[in-house]
Amino acid sequence: MLKADQRGFSLVELLLTIILVSVVLAIGYNAFAYGIKAWENYVIRQEAEAAVRLTSLVITNEINYASYLEIRKKADDWTSTEVQGNDRLIFINNAGDIILRAITAAGNVDTTIAHTEKSTLELSFSKPVDNNIPASYLDNSLKFSVKARYTDKDGVDEDGDGIPEKAVIYYSNSAVLISNMLEGSGFPVSDKSLYSQATNCTPGDRVLYRTTIERFNPGAPGGGFTCGL
Repeated sequence: MLKADQRGFSLVELLLTIILVSVVLAIGYNAFAYGIKAWENYVIRQEAEAAVRLTSLVITNEINYASYLEIRKKADDWTSTEVQGNDRLIFINNAGDIILRAITAAGNVDTTIAHTEKSTLELSFSKPVDNNIPASYLDNSLKFSVKARYTDKDGVDEDGDGIPEKAVIYYSNSAVLISNMLEGSGFPVSDKSLYSQATNCTPGDRVLYRTTIERFNPGAPGGGFTCGL
């Protein structure tokens, strides 16, 4: 039962309470939303960095074995009559995945090097410039870059066409010395190839290579070696 001198909240007190609760809820919601956004950005960067690092490592390890190398763009992709058995290619497929393709007698065998859900991947291959000779390029080496870009965040206009490219999340620039490249036949003479002559060394987005030496395939541990004991 209410006492005669007992009173409830006044309208002003009730409004102040509602305002205070609303402010606290708004601050809490904003902090939660900021935390979710920060976590999403972290996941995107981790995915992009892992894809770029892995791709760079695979390309370096693969090209180290090459005795023949050719760079092209997608528009001048190799036809079935231009490849040989045991050729290998690295490129980005239509789904945006970075693919290592092995040409075999039984057909093409594709292995996915990198796949991303929250970014797009780019590849670029070219000859490194020979700093000792003006307007010259090194025939026994390969320069390449791997980039991961945001899908929804604009960056800068990189190619001067007035349209900004998507912002880069993570990238890697590398060069590989191809010590096994065959002298005189290690790179092609072709109007499609971007690795054949100094006047045609613009970057391409795919590379074909082959090797004349056996690749090292490590066996299972414990093969009877005693490590000198």
